[in-house]
Amino acid sequence: MLTTVLMCQQGIPFRVSPARTQMVEELKQRGSRIIVFFPGNIRDMELKKKIAYAVNTKRMHNFSIRKKIADINPDIVICFTIEDTNICFPLPSIMNHTDFYYYNLEIYVPSAGKRNKNIYDRIVNRIHYLPNKIKEIIYVRGCSAIVIQDRLRKRILKKYWIHHSKTWLIPNSYYSDHNEYHAEHKGGLIYSGSVGEDVLGSFIEHVDDFKNIKLTVSGWNGTSIKLKQNPWIKVIKQNISQEKYTEFISAYDIALIWYSDQNDDNVYNIGLASGKLFKHLSLGQPVIVNNVPGLAEEVRKNKLGVVINDLRELDAAVRTIMSDYQIYSDHIKEIYDEKYDYKKVSRRFFDSIVLHACKKEPRIR
Repeated sequence: MLTTVLMCQQGIPFRVSPARTQMVEELKQRGSRIIVFFPGNIRDMELKKKIAYAVNTKRMHNFSIRKKIADINPDIVICFTIEDTNICFPLPSIMNHTDFYYYNLEIYVPSAGKRNKNIYDRIVNRIHYLPNKIKEIIYVRGCSAIVIQDRLRKRILKKYWIHHSKTWLIPNSYYSDHNEYHAEHKGGLIYSGSVGEDVLGSFIEHVDDFKNIKLTVSGWNGTSIKLKQNPWIKVIKQNISQEKYTEFISAYDIALIWYSDQNDDNVYNIGLASGKLFKHLSLGQPVIVNNVPGLAEEVRKNKLGVVINDLRELDAAVRTIMSDYQIYSDHIKEIYDEKYDYKKVSRRFFDSIVLHACKKEPRIR
């Protein structure tokens, strides 16, 4: 049996990371046992049933984590973000019989420090950036392949010195969802996810530019007082399971998707890395998105909803969708099954990496 190590040092809950969660399912179905390295305890009981075990790295030094991986001697190691490559960067040159992959979910850029008002924080951010980036580059050079979500993200990734001759394009989508949900219909718009200024900057700045539209904002972190004071917005702070979250958003008609920080290439050039976009589309919900690279083109090209330039256009966008709502919804369900279903779009990648690992000589564990 193959053994795969998933490095998840970013520490975000699996329920908000469709790629990580569904990857466990795909690898398990192909006969691999999965070991997850995570900085804390995994609380998702369904996930725990699917993996062999988890290694809590919260109090482990990087050297100890690397040694643990080497002792396990897995067939495959997959990293997702800079937190993972900071640890694993020397391993491809040491563990010659293990296949390493970079399934990149966050493009590592220096611009996060620009949002810090404190000059000291900006300087520290810049000082840390270069050595971290060098480790990421070293790791990628030892990889068998890398994954990014689309051609836009591939170009931005290369701008930050990360590229590979073998690059897979896999959107950050979910499995098609054919379940029926029985949440009480609320209608109106739903925005869910991060409510910080790094994502919602221009939305918060111009939040008073729309009215007469019911909008629910659901997030798990602190919310701007401007959102709470707007009479047309209902703010809900919650941290719920993937199942409850899906049922919750299914009660609304339209999803609002917004990314605005042009100082951060990872956020602004979100493209097909937007997990919440695909969560809504998997339910057949039309979307209204702001005019950001990649995302706007995808919505226009595939008639998934309406693209707006600013919040003054929100009312017209809602009326456009509601006038042909069932047509929009039926079309989205059809195109999702055909173009975005994660099982379909990821199949060749997982078949390839498992086949490559199986062709190697049996190893002593």
